[in-house]
Amino acid sequence: MGKYNLLNETWIPVIEGHTMENKKISLIEIFENAEKFKDLAGDTKTQDFAITRLLLAVLQTVFSRFDYEGNPHPGIDLDEKFRQVEDIDEDDVEEYTESLERTWKNLWESKKFPAIVREYLRIWEDRFYFLDDKYPFYQVRKEDIEEENINKENPSSVSGKNINRMISESGNKVALFSPKYDKVKNKEILKEDEALRWLLTFQSYSGLSDKVIFGKEKYKIPNSKGWLFDIGGIYLSGNNLYDTLLLNLILPNPNEEYIGKVERPCWEFYSSEIISNYLSYRNPDNLSELYTNWSRAIFIDSERDFNDAFNFEIVKIPEINHLDAFLEPMTLWRIDSNGPKKDKFKPRKHNSGEALWRSFGIITNISEDNKEVKGPGIIEFNYKLKKEVGDYNLNIKSVSMKDDGNATSWVPVDEIYDSLAINEEVLTDDNKEGWIPIIDSEVNLAKKVVGGIYGYFISDLMTIRNDKSKVFKNQKVEELYYKLNEPFKDWIASIKKEDEKNNKVREWRITFKSLAQREAREVLSQANTRDYRGIEKDGKIMNIATIYNKYINILNKTL
Repeated sequence: MGKYNLLNETWIPVIEGHTMENKKISLIEIFENAEKFKDLAGDTKTQDFAITRLLLAVLQTVFSRFDYEGNPHPGIDLDEKFRQVEDIDEDDVEEYTESLERTWKNLWESKKFPAIVREYLRIWEDRFYFLDDKYPFYQVRKEDIEEENINKENPSSVSGKNINRMISESGNKVALFSPKYDKVKNKEILKEDEALRWLLTFQSYSGLSDKVIFGKEKYKIPNSKGWLFDIGGIYLSGNNLYDTLLLNLILPNPNEEYIGKVERPCWEFYSSEIISNYLSYRNPDNLSELYTNWSRAIFIDSERDFNDAFNFEIVKIPEINHLDAFLEPMTLWRIDSNGPKKDKFKPRKHNSGEALWRSFGIITNISEDNKEVKGPGIIEFNYKLKKEVGDYNLNIKSVSMKDDGNATSWVPVDEIYDSLAINEEVLTDDNKEGWIPIIDSEVNLAKKVVGGIYGYFISDLMTIRNDKSKVFKNQKVEELYYKLNEPFKDWIASIKKEDEKNNKVREWRITFKSLAQREAREVLSQANTRDYRGIEKDGKIMNIATIYNKYINILNKTL
């Protein structure tokens, strides 16, 4: 008998729209009342991203099969469990695609998920038990990881304090400033709702520190670290949770090769089937399968006592294909310029400390070096929604997991998160004279000024000081970038499509120039006697005053 059903138990933390208070709700309630909640409010942003993808997997599955009224789309054959029997026939693709487009539009206008979502989930209720001997959610059965199936006597074991990424404490090193103190194994204890959320997160962000695999021979491809661990996550956020889910619900897929493919969420299959697919190196061709992708075969004892220290057993599985895997709509891409993977795109992770706006050209797919980078599919899909969405203020959000830099373990150590508010009509204004090229031009100008002009000013100062290291320059450049972050984001958020472009650009450059001057004056105010004495170079005195004046002159000409 299954325990702790995701449809009925309150395990998803959300923020209520009116009171802005936190509460926990069930999977059924989130789809019945998504419009009443501001956002998810999990333990970490990476956890929220993993849960968001689970919610989207439900919606991608349901609305790839049913329209808003709950009727099957043209060309769809369903069995008694609402499963699509086979891919859409090519003769039906056009009518099917039009039905998907109408469905998305009806969902956006209604601001309420129809009853078919609940009906589908209830049909599959037995597959949504967190603890179960037969269909454990996002897990395998005990017999799947018996000794004869793996390369060790037993699977690897992961403790509660390592599963909980707010602690991430191994048995060899104590985590300082932990949200839980270690009294009677307090760090090891996870209640059912916590353990469930961290299970979903662990399947997305695992690392490679464990050793056990299926079979006796190494896999032909690398072990999975967790698909979300390897991508620079990008998604759209709206005024409430309903809008957020709709803005990321891709109907139809911009890549025509994936339209009409059978959605294959993990709960519609036995754990043995899922493991078999991974071991045969089958790659997803549909979004719900990708969104519910596993990094580990995880076993949790269904009879465990959650008052005791928590742990689960894991076995590694192979990763899914990373090269030109454009089914994934929520990541940036970069091209491999060398080696056997040359000219292939793979996910581009976010850089720690680098604000999202600095990748604006990549996100919107108009970067000057667009032959080597590629934007996320979710933005491409968003361009098709501009008529339906219209004048709407949304957020582009980025989320990624930072690792420890050790290629043998890739331990998750911190998350990278940022957001960029922008009006929908501005985001989709990508014609030659539109706002997107203008904003991208200002981003590139900021890089030129901060990394180039200001960077040269700092380099000149280091020459005066005979300092050949790059630490001080990098530090000062990043400090100026940091001080630009909020003003530049505020400027982008303030833009309306009808704004007069020259005036709006001038408004930003006045702010930018003031910040760039102020930062240089701060450096000048901290100058010492040697900086003013300076050095002789090319027959002239080079000191802090001369390089400052040169910097200000170039800055005035540039801005």
